[in-house]
Amino acid sequence: MVNIENMSTPATLIQATRACPISDSKDAYEICSRDRHGKALRNIISANSGLIYVDPVPFENTEEFYKTEYRKSYKGVLNPKPKHIYRAGKVAMHRFSRLNKYLSKGAQCLDAGSSSGEFVYLLKMEGFDVQGVEANIPYAEYSKAELDIDVNISPFSEFQSEDKFDLITMFHVLEHLENPVRDLSYLGGFLKPGGKLVIEVPNILYPNMAFSHKWHPGHLFSFTDKTLSLLLGMAGFKTISCSPIGDGGNLWGVFERLGELGDISIMQSTNFTQIYYQLLKGKWSYRFNISNYFKFVPKILKQFAEKSSSKEKSGRDILDNLYLS
Repeated sequence: MVNIENMSTPATLIQATRACPISDSKDAYEICSRDRHGKALRNIISANSGLIYVDPVPFENTEEFYKTEYRKSYKGVLNPKPKHIYRAGKVAMHRFSRLNKYLSKGAQCLDAGSSSGEFVYLLKMEGFDVQGVEANIPYAEYSKAELDIDVNISPFSEFQSEDKFDLITMFHVLEHLENPVRDLSYLGGFLKPGGKLVIEVPNILYPNMAFSHKWHPGHLFSFTDKTLSLLLGMAGFKTISCSPIGDGGNLWGVFERLGELGDISIMQSTNFTQIYYQLLKGKWSYRFNISNYFKFVPKILKQFAEKSSSKEKSGRDILDNLYLS
């Protein structure tokens, strides 16, 4: 393998074991062979679309892994800690402020990948008709018992509902799906005409993250704003907006259902070399940004605030204190 640090041109073209879901091509270049913990995990970039994805998939059965093992392997717990609930509650408030313009009174909403339920609980408190769907059994059961919210415990491919929704949200979930076009297209069938799908994912081109830390073992896909829009196009959605938010660490996309799957020809509007070199450039700019070496200070202060604000409180009490204030 060619060392990416010394590369001025793309590495040797390889054939992936699975095709890019945008271009349906297996032509690719390897960009990293290890995850953020140093364990073997190959991430490649499609030579046609520029989409970055893990190849091969590291799980024997991805949906089964997320039902029982993911949260335990990721955070070392089966149920969320109070500090996790407080953090997620704060984030839920920011997300609501971004999307409430798409919600009319009494709108029907589905949070796809509802985790421990903080966003569903917030929408319920705001008076919306809302439910969640969550594959991870312990987190879903916790959210139902602790927050008294409506959550369907199943992977997206098995989700069933007689309802149609004005809004479907998917926050930091899409990057974990093994078959994103299939699952997005399926969920899109539950949208009302004119309904919106709102997606948030990590931005793989975020410059203020060390290159070695970008490769999360559970992230089967890594997106730029261009490849996120292209993937949604393949799943039958048109892009209303799609761009980095906050400090640029995440992408926020709003999409509307077209009603049929996209055409591979839409892929021609991107240039994989541009994405490739933006990623490479960010690797080096991170090292020369002095502020990145002091990020641990606000992180420690944030963790202290989270612990002190959630200590000895139930999940419902934590969220009530946040949302009602």
